[in-house]
Amino acid sequence: MSRFIMQALANDPITVYGDGKQTRSFCYITDTVTGLMLLMACNNTKGEVVNIGNSQEITILDLAKRIRDLTSRKSSI
Repeated sequence: MSRFIMQALANDPITVYGDGKQTRSFCYITDTVTGLMLLMACNNTKGEVVNIGNSQEITILDLAKRIRDLTSRKSSI
């Protein structure tokens, strides 16, 4: 994400590898750390698989477009 932001701010082309349809979900690091700490304190989760990530996915292409729009730049993608 930071590379996209830096490229957009410089009005450079935003580099997306492949077709951009691959998806990612992002989570604030403090939310992840809080979730991990809560899991460590919970005896019911021992040996369980727990997903503490974000369920909202965004394609890499949509992320690049959103960053371009938020920076008000005309970078190609």
